[in-house]
Amino acid sequence: MEFYKNIIPSKSCVLEIGSGTGRLAIPLLRENIDYHGLDLSRELCDFSNKKISNYDTKNRIFNEDMRSFDLDMKFDYIFIAFNSFLHILTDSDAISTFKCIKSHLKDGGTFILDILLPNPDFLYRDEKDRELPVMDFKDSKTGELVEIFERCEYQTDTEVCDLDWEYRYKDKPKESRVFSYQMRMYYPDTINRLLIDAGFQINDRFGDYECGRFNELSPLQIYVCQ
Repeated sequence: MEFYKNIIPSKSCVLEIGSGTGRLAIPLLRENIDYHGLDLSRELCDFSNKKISNYDTKNRIFNEDMRSFDLDMKFDYIFIAFNSFLHILTDSDAISTFKCIKSHLKDGGTFILDILLPNPDFLYRDEKDRELPVMDFKDSKTGELVEIFERCEYQTDTEVCDLDWEYRYKDKPKESRVFSYQMRMYYPDTINRLLIDAGFQINDRFGDYECGRFNELSPLQIYVCQ
C-alpha cells in the first residue's frame, strides 16, 4: 500500500487494472488521488463500486477486459498490482494489454507493472512439497478457521502454472473447497521485450516495495515505464 501511495502523486488521475475487490481504491482516494479501477469480473466491479460508494458517489470501477478495454478517458498513471497481470497467459495477449494501456495514458504518463520474479522453489517442487500451506484466516461470517493449501504444476513449454487452492475448514475437514486457476511466469528478458515491443520506455525497475534495486534474488520485478 505504501509503495503506491508514495509513487503516485496527489491529484493524479489513476487507473488500476485488475482492481479486484477494490482493496487499493479507498486508501488512494484518501490520498487525494483520482482513482479508477477496471476488472473482468462483473461481480467484483459491483462489489467494489458499492464499497466505494460509502466514501465517494462516483462510479469508479469499469467492467472491462484488460486486453481490449476502450474508455473515454486518459490517465496520468496506470498500474497493475499484486501479480494480476500473471493471468495473461500468452505473449500476444500481453502485447494487446500493453497497447491498450499505452493508448489510455496521457502524454508523459506512467505505467507501473508489479509482478513476482519466477522462483525455482515455487515452480519445481519435490513430491513431498507438492501441497504446501499458504495461509489461514477466520471466516468473516462464521468465525471458523480456514486453512489454504496450494498445489502447483508448472508447464515449462508454456511457462504457465496450473494452481489449486484448497480451502479447508479446521473443524470440518470434509467441507473443503478447491479454487483452480492459472498464472504465467514472466522472466525479466520476456517482460523487457514485450514492454519495448508495445512502445514503452522502461525508466526504472525495482526488486521490492521498498524500491530496492532489482537483482537475481529479488522477490519482485516492478517496472516503471513511460
